[in-house]
Amino acid sequence: MEAGVFRQVAPVLVVDDDTDWGMECAFALRQMGYEPFVASNADEAQALFRTHDISIAIVDYNLPGLDGIALIRELSRYADEHERQLRFIIATGHATKDIAIDAMRASAADFLEKPISPVDLRRALQRVQGLPEAVGERKVLLDRMSQLSGELQRLAGLIDEPVPSAHLGRPAEIAPVLPGGEVDSAQLRKFIKDLLRKESKRREIGGGELFGDPTWAMLLDLLLAKIEARRVSVSSACIASGAPMSTALRLVRRLVDEDVLCRLPDEQDKRRHFLVINPKFEQPLMVYLTEQLHSGG
Repeated sequence: MEAGVFRQVAPVLVVDDDTDWGMECAFALRQMGYEPFVASNADEAQALFRTHDISIAIVDYNLPGLDGIALIRELSRYADEHERQLRFIIATGHATKDIAIDAMRASAADFLEKPISPVDLRRALQRVQGLPEAVGERKVLLDRMSQLSGELQRLAGLIDEPVPSAHLGRPAEIAPVLPGGEVDSAQLRKFIKDLLRKESKRREIGGGELFGDPTWAMLLDLLLAKIEARRVSVSSACIASGAPMSTALRLVRRLVDEDVLCRLPDEQDKRRHFLVINPKFEQPLMVYLTEQLHSGG
């Protein structure tokens, strides 16, 4: 009985400079029966770890100053010196295979991509508490990397490479007749990809989202998905926006609330949702892009 009570009040350290996400994560942890401690930087995290009996830490990969991987190494060194156990979960809003590899090398027990659902968070915590050895930890991370690989390849294809035909499926029937003539889906697809490429380069000039337009990038990606007859998950749409994951997630919520986007549940995985543009906005957007294409804009 006492062991069960201990698990219910197990302290968990959350380290993220995004205070909104930190508070959301802390709320979810409390709902699950954990005791959250939230830090916004490495110094706060180290101070909390030294003064509390924390054995699990959820660390954001991109932290100001000392990054997430470096912080994990510092906390691990301190834990070893004081004979304490500490397991890590890496969280990131911009997931890449390199980050997953870094997490594995730093002996992180799990790897989560934002937005993180309460179900995924609970399962990650259960895995962390139940993994008996490093072999199990590596398997979890390798599985994560495998799942991530397909998504990253698709996003890379939007910017630099043609999308492999195996991922396209049959082109969707979209607005067969528009002002100015019939829509050429191949030309329109190329035009939208060019716009996404320009949007990406514009973000790079500003060092991130400063010069970008996350809403427009997200809508372009969803329109492209319609042409290519593929589905776009919420996390994929967030990544395509170019904004930090928490910012992009708030944008998705607003667009859904304003009926610009619609969320569709995945019939095979009830935890996941796909996004589509509301038809009453999709048609005008297609007309606008087609006119831009025909005018050379």
